[in-house]
This record gives sequence, C-alpha cells and structure tokens, in this order.
Amino acid sequence: MLFGSPFSAHAGDRPMLTPSDALAAPDVDEPAAEVEEGSLWEQIEGSDAAGAIASASSEELAAERLAELGYTGAIGADLPLEYYLAPLTATSIDPLQLDKVNPEEFDIPIVTNTMVQKWMTYFLGRGRKYYSRYLMRSTRYLPMMHAELERRGLPRDLVYLSMIESGFTTSATSYASAAGLWQFMPATARQYGLRVDWWADERRDPMRATAAALTYLAYLNKMFEGDWWLAWASYNGGEGRVGKECRRHGTTDFWTLVERNALHTETQNYVPKLIAAAIIGKHPERYGFVGVKYQDPLEQVTVEVPGGTGVDVIARSAGLGDEQVLELNPGLRRWALPPDVPNWRVNLPPNKVDSFKVEFAKVPPEERITLARHVVKRKETLAAIAKKYGVESEEIARLNHLTKKSKLKVGQELVVPARPGSSSLVSMAPTESGAAEASAPASASKSTEPAAEKATSTTRARTHKVASGETLSSVAGKYKLSVSELKSLNGLKSDKILVGQTLKVGTVAVPASESKKSAKAEPAAPRSTSYTVKRGDTLGTIAERYDCTVAQIKSWNGIRGSTIYPGQKLKIKE
Repeated sequence: MLFGSPFSAHAGDRPMLTPSDALAAPDVDEPAAEVEEGSLWEQIEGSDAAGAIASASSEELAAERLAELGYTGAIGADLPLEYYLAPLTATSIDPLQLDKVNPEEFDIPIVTNTMVQKWMTYFLGRGRKYYSRYLMRSTRYLPMMHAELERRGLPRDLVYLSMIESGFTTSATSYASAAGLWQFMPATARQYGLRVDWWADERRDPMRATAAALTYLAYLNKMFEGDWWLAWASYNGGEGRVGKECRRHGTTDFWTLVERNALHTETQNYVPKLIAAAIIGKHPERYGFVGVKYQDPLEQVTVEVPGGTGVDVIARSAGLGDEQVLELNPGLRRWALPPDVPNWRVNLPPNKVDSFKVEFAKVPPEERITLARHVVKRKETLAAIAKKYGVESEEIARLNHLTKKSKLKVGQELVVPARPGSSSLVSMAPTESGAAEASAPASASKSTEPAAEKATSTTRARTHKVASGETLSSVAGKYKLSVSELKSLNGLKSDKILVGQTLKVGTVAVPASESKKSAKAEPAAPRSTSYTVKRGDTLGTIAERYDCTVAQIKSWNGIRGSTIYPGQKLKIKE
C-alpha cells in the first residue's frame, strides 16, 4: 500500500514546547545510553519528537479511524441513525435526502448506492463530530487546492480525497508513517519530488504536497483511462494491486470488483466514503451542519532564503515569532532550513514579505546560520555537549524537545545552538549518513573568524552501485534525494538503470589531511541493523519501512521464498 490507510491509527507530530518545558530538561549529567534495537525509521522520525505529547490533530484522526472500524463492524456494534438524528427521524423526511442529490452538480462521478448511503449515515451519525471539524478546517486549504486543480484541468471535487485522508490537517501522521494533507508514504513522496529526511518533511507543506498528490492522481487517472473510481482505489491500495485484480476478473468496473471482494476491505470502502463526503460537503447545511466556524483561507507568499538559515533569523527579519514561522512552514523539522541546498522556499504572510527582504539583507551571511548538528557519542552528557559548544543545556533541551525523562542515546542527533560568528559554528553539509554531523568547536582558539573562512576540508563524489531489484526511486530514497535530483546528478534522461551501474548520489566531506588521497577510494562499508519480524509484517512492508527493495532484504538474509515468521531477525543494511 502506497499511502496511509483510511483506517490507520495516527501518531503525534512535532510538538512545540513552552519555555517552562525547556526548563524541565533531562538530567544534564546522565551519560548517553546505547541505542536499543528498533526500526531505523523510528529512530529518524523519533529524533525530533522524543518524550513529546502527540499532536491533537493526529489524536483526532486516530479516534476517527477507530470509530470507522466500529462502524464497519471490525470492532463493536453500530448505533441506529435515529440515535443521532432524532429531530429528523420524527418526520417523514429521508435523513439522507437522496432525492436532492444531483450528480450534475459534481465534476467527479457520483452514485448513491447502498455503500455510499452507509458512509453518509456514518458521517451524519457516529462520525458527525469529525466531519464537522473537517468542514471547519476545509476553508483554510480549499482556495489553494481549487486554484491548483483548475490550473491543471482536474476536477475541483478531488479535494474530498484530502478530507477523508487527513481531515485537512498537515500534522496528521499514521501508524505506517503516512503524513500530511494527502497522507503520502515516505518512499512515494520522494518519488514525486517531496523531500523527507532529518531536516524537512515536505509531505506536511500544503502547497508542495498538493502539487505532488495531484501529479500522482493525474497519473493514476490516465493509467485507468479516465476512471476516477479506479484511480482513487489505486491511491489507497496501490495501482499494481488494482490493475492486477482488473485483469484477473476481466472487468474495469470498480463496483463489480467490490461485489467479488477482489480488493482489500479498506480500499473497497475508500471510494464510497469519498463519494459520501463529497455529497454532504456540497450542501452541508442540508444535513444539519450549521453554525460551523470556518477557518480563514491560508494566505502566504513564498520567498527564496539561503539554505541553512536559522528559523530565529527568519523570524526576527520578518517581525514574527519562531513558532509563527514554523506554523507557516510545517515542512520544516528543525530550527533551521536544510543546509545542503542553495535556497529554500519559505512561506511568509503577504504583509511581511517586503520588510523581511529589507531586514534580512542587513544580516551578514556568517550570522544567518545559527544552528549546528551534533551526533551523541558514548558516555556524553547533555552538560558536556552544552559546555563543548559554549551554550546552556536548557537551550539544547528546548531545540530538541527534551524533557526530564528524556535520555540521550549513542548516535542520537541533536540540533545545537552555535553562536553567530564563533568558532563553534560549523558546516551542516551532508555526510555519509545523508546529513551533516557537527564537529567539535575549536577549544584552543577564541577567534571569531567566520567558520567558512577557516574551512579545512574538501569534498569528493559519493557513489552507489546499483543492486538487483533496485529502482531509481529506491536509490533516491536511500540517499534522501528526489528522483529528479538523482537523474540530474547522473545526466539520466529516463528512469531506467542497470544492475552494476555506478550512480553519483552526492558528495562526501574529506578532511584536509586526507584530501591528497586517491579520490577513487571505496566508500565505507554500509552499516547493518537488525529488525525483528512482527505479526502482520511482510517483506514488502519491511522494505517500505527501510526504503529498500524486497530483493535486497532477501539477498541480505539468504531468503529464497517470500515467507517470514514473527520473531525472526532480519539483517537490514543502511
């Protein structure tokens, strides 16, 4: 499954801590603990959310998915519609008002069969409180979405797909790591040009995620020759599965596939659920949604800002608070822009753009990067790290969402405040692990000379040898690149790659003392991690989690077939 299930539970997103939370920092003298066995993705995703409270939006979506499970009979039992709509059921009026549904009002195909009626009943009953919140938030994003849909010549009513995926929340995250308004999975997001790594998660950026989702939907619609029902089913269950079942059953009619139980239950419910959401959303007052406090439309302008710039610098230049900048730029996962790009698109209020440009131009380049990245070493404590960089431990705790119960782990990555112009301000360019690792500040010198002028390293090309089963998308995801970036690095015109082919995947920092060594030196051997198979796991889901291929997992573990067992330990190479 490429995207988040409509029934998936959701975990929290990056929370914002208050000054009081920062004071409740962990024991600064407690040494770093060894990393416990677990998912590599959990380590990446959890690096900026350790010990934090789950976001309200994801909790809401998780509760809504739980209600859906009860409604579809997966758990519990459903209450009759009359329980929720007593005023209406006391009359002869059809609570679904199907006689008023006019398919010509929509630019997507509409039917009112029993499955659609079932989901209308859900949204008007058990799911009413959730649908009301979705309506409230919808107006924040609909103008932007409608404009993009019209620009591409796509149906305006496709916005209801975002409604049933996320409830119009950028911070919604599923248990399977799908995220954002359109619930992209990491690998699929990268395939469609979204950056998902330690520094940024563009699945949460409304405009960029919408553009990527519409590109994917247009592709699916073309694949299924204009059939939106099959396109939506593929968005949820994967085009490969849907196409396979169409061929197996000799039909391209979605409802026939449902009758034959050819698709996963969640996919079979996905299409009627979307249609039901659209029918109610077209005339919400007709169904009793009155007095909804609709949110104001999202108003922002995008400006280019040099990579690596601190959020605090952007905020001061724009006359905003740090949290306001992060709210406008939910795709940022750290307190600085990604440092490995010349410029990054930053969203600002329209009335702040002109003043921002004037004030930002006054900030010297060496004072724009105010954060560094530090990888925790064995026996290091928060106090020791703070002393190393000449800052307060509370500052590090606040930037990394650490609390008293948080424990440092060996290999954990921290954002560390580095004083502008000081020797502790180090480069944040990518390293072997895909992003920068902050080096220790010079202790012998107190020079305030900018770090860029004291650079003592060079770079060399980093390469990857294509293995059996790998695709351009899987290689790009492994190195935190988009497919277009990888193609550009290698001058590729198509997506075809060959086993044994060597691809450029970036650059590697080389200390000056080693700069004279052969540039042809082999990169360090990949590190391995161990994964314990859980009930319900498949080779496909594990490969998706680690951004690798099924063929690679089978090769690393000497597996011939496709059978794995709960409790089995698998070797995963990073």
